Formats: sequence, C-alpha cells, structure tokens
Amino acid sequence: MRLPNIYAHKNLKWLIAIPLVLMLLGIYFSFQIPLDSSLRGGVSILLETNTNITASELAAKISSFMHISGVEVSRSPGGFQITLPINQSLAEANNYLANFYAAQANYSTAQLNYTSLSLALHNSPGNATLQAELANATASMNKAMRQMQENASAVFAALAPFGIKPGNYSIPQLQQALQQAYAVASKNYEDKLLSELQQIVPYTSYSFEEVTPTLGKYFLGQFENIIIVAFVLVFISVFFVFRTFVPSLTVTFGAANDMIIALGAMGLFHIPLGVASIAGLLMIIGYAIDTDVLTAIRILKRNEGSAEERAYASMRTGLTMTFSAILSFLVLFIISLIVYVPTYYEISSVVLMGLIGDIFTTWFGNASILLMYKKRKERI
Repeated sequence: MRLPNIYAHKNLKWLIAIPLVLMLLGIYFSFQIPLDSSLRGGVSILLETNTNITASELAAKISSFMHISGVEVSRSPGGFQITLPINQSLAEANNYLANFYAAQANYSTAQLNYTSLSLALHNSPGNATLQAELANATASMNKAMRQMQENASAVFAALAPFGIKPGNYSIPQLQQALQQAYAVASKNYEDKLLSELQQIVPYTSYSFEEVTPTLGKYFLGQFENIIIVAFVLVFISVFFVFRTFVPSLTVTFGAANDMIIALGAMGLFHIPLGVASIAGLLMIIGYAIDTDVLTAIRILKRNEGSAEERAYASMRTGLTMTFSAILSFLVLFIISLIVYVPTYYEISSVVLMGLIGDIFTTWFGNASILLMYKKRKERI
C-alpha cells in the first residue's frame, strides 16, 4: 500500500502541532510515574526452588501472608526473583543515618576551623576578629554536635522494632555504634523475611540484596546526569555534521520529545521508573537519533528530486525501520506478560511507547521543521 505524501500539502505547521500536543500531555502525565524498588529502595531476594507455582500466584501469597503491598515476583533460572518494598523502619533509620553523616561532616569542618583559629589566636592574643571567628566556630561545633545526637537518637528509635536499644556513646563512638545497630537490624529483618518465605515456598538456597532509599536517590541523580550528558553529546555530534543550529536543535528535540512521550505513557499506565525502564529510555534516544538524522541528511544534503519527495522517501524508509522495531518489542512485551517478567515488561513497554511517539515526532514534527527550514534557505 502506498502512503500519501503528507508533505505535498502547504500547511506543514498543522503537522508540527501534533508532536507538540503529545509533548505537553507527556509532561503532564510524567509527574505521575511511580518509582520501583531500585530507585525508591527495596529488597531483592533470589530463591532457588522446585516448587510448582506461577510467579503471579507466589506474589499474591506473599502479599497475603506477609501483609506487604507492592510485591513483584518473576521467574529466574532455577527459581524466583522476589522484590519487596523497603521496610519503613529501616528506611527512616537510613534517612536519619544520612543526616547524622552530614552533621558529622559539619562537626569535623567546624572542629578543624576551631583548631586553626585557636592557633592563630595564640600567636595573636587579643585579636578581636579572631575571637569573633572562634566564637562562631564554637557555636557551629555545638550545633553540629546537637544535630548528631538528635539524629543518633532518631536512628535508635526507628530501629527499636528490631530489638535495638540506645546506649551511652561518646561522639567518636556514635558512628560505629549506629552502623552496627543498622547492620543488626537489617540482619534481623532479613532473617524474618526468609523465615516467612520458607513457610510460603520452600527453597534450597537464596541471595539477598537490599537497596536503601539513599542509594535509590543516588541512582536517580546519576540517571538525570546521564540524560543531560547524552543530549549534550547528541547536539554536539549533530552540529558537527550539519554545522548549523536548526538541524541540530531539531534532531535533539526529536529525541527529547520521544522520551517525554514515553515518560508520559509511563505515568498514564503506571509503568514504574527503575533501572530496567531507564535502559528502555536510553534505547529510545538511539532509535530517535537514527530516524531524525536519516531525515535531516536526505532533506538537507541530498539533491535528487524535490525536498518534499526526499522527505516522503525518508518517511517510507523510517517507518519500515520503526515498525520492525515495534514488532520486535511487541513480541517481547507479550512474552513478558505471559511469563510475568517485570524487567522485560518495563523495557518493552517503555520502548514501544517511545517508538510510537517517534512516528509523530519525526514525520509530523521534525520533517516538517526541516522542510520549512530548507525552503527558507532556498528563498534566501
């Protein structure tokens, strides 16, 4: 079937409006994206078992027996991989522990400053400026010390459900005491989980991994940095090829808009943002750059036929590539639903949404912008 040449019409601005509307919708729904355990914190348990039970049935049993919501279970070689939300008490203790470390760093800085000022004042007795700075350093030390003690008390209070009791520790002893208390509480929680899982699904061996909320925030921050660096590199690379800003911005916009549409779909369909879906988002950048650069080169650097005909030829080639990729990830998506593999589900669903968005962004938006830019250059 031969597709009509949409670029033969004069109202290209109406085509550009479609990806812009999708971008606005994507931004709106992206604020509703849930975070999975790899970013919000959680526990991953790999069990080796021969039990004849499906992943969905096991997830339901764990939720019912252990009174935990948000349980994820997937098949793994020889058993199951189980993901549970982070224990609330451990999460609170971890946050207070992070605050303790921050206060400890402030205390060390103030102490070093106090020592330096004391030596300076010893060499210059009666110096009013040094005396004032020394008083400020003393106040900073006292404030940091109070914050350390308050957060240490909060850590012990949060860990109380695990049998952890506070003690009388000096400032130098507090860090080691808190680390040991958290380690004991984590071990107690691990033993409790494994004991309850043994009653639900007997297993022969296991591996246990905990991701704290602090580490999850770090992963999320690193993802944001990676995205920023990726788009900067994309812009520089495309600018090196075309040596003008409009094509470079257009290609970069195409990749960004595909990602925004995918993020909006994640929020709309409640697909969690995690390590797997982040991998899918990064894949979208690659697919978007592929079709966008193909279109820009044919429209701007080729001379055969008219610009509209070259854009149409690019669309036919690009749609063939995109629909092939959609078919591949659709198969992966269906398989992930049948065998219940959350990782494959997140990757395939995110890439599918991005590829569908790429159809509108590239062929309605980018191609139209490049055609308008090409005609403007020809008139000049």
